[in-house]
Amino acid sequence: MTDGDCYLCGNSYAKRGISRHLRSCLPEPNNGTTTYRLRIAGEQRPDYWLHLLVEAETLLLDLDLFLREFWLECCGHMSAFTIGKTRYEKPYDDQETAISLGEERRSMDLSLGSIDSVRSGEEVTYEYDFGSTTELEIQILDGGNWPLDQIDIQQAGASETGIDGIVLLARNNPPDIECGCCGTSATKVCQTCLWQHGPDAWLCETCASDHEDDCERPNYLPKVNSPRTGVCGYRD
Repeated sequence: MTDGDCYLCGNSYAKRGISRHLRSCLPEPNNGTTTYRLRIAGEQRPDYWLHLLVEAETLLLDLDLFLREFWLECCGHMSAFTIGKTRYEKPYDDQETAISLGEERRSMDLSLGSIDSVRSGEEVTYEYDFGSTTELEIQILDGGNWPLDQIDIQQAGASETGIDGIVLLARNNPPDIECGCCGTSATKVCQTCLWQHGPDAWLCETCASDHEDDCERPNYLPKVNSPRTGVCGYRD
């Protein structure tokens, strides 16, 4: 389980304790815009996680854009949020059947706060790329009236999202991945070997040089701090 940094105070905390810490580190909610505090983690890779403040008026399209640009985007794949029994898709084709596999289909062009089922404790699923899928678990921890322009971020630049209505509060530190050959810290993965050899395809720089002699088509991706590391063409 990875530790991570709180961008409000600059200190490091365990994943298990960061939610409790943020409740005390955030200023008291006042008369600001209605805002949700979200915890986001990789469904298959829970060591990768984020905590966000998101204004209720933020569109799902903007949250999707943030997740793509910050964590996931490689080849312009499709994506979707599932909230309750409704699937919010990008791109959305209103010519397709509106109901599929028991779920209603809708566009992401809706604000988070306008969705009736969104409330504290709600669990949301997000998928990026329906082939080599990266799935995220999103939990709405609580809501308040935090004015985002008054949140005091101590780590300059670390929390810049570039998207209005979203502030990054905390993020995991990069998990260590061992080289499959020598056990030191890996720096890259050979995609050609990943499906056949699993963790053994992760390599340090020295072992990657030796790997050239054994692999017919070496194809490397860097190790990055994202639940999509090693997948498709993702390079951060």
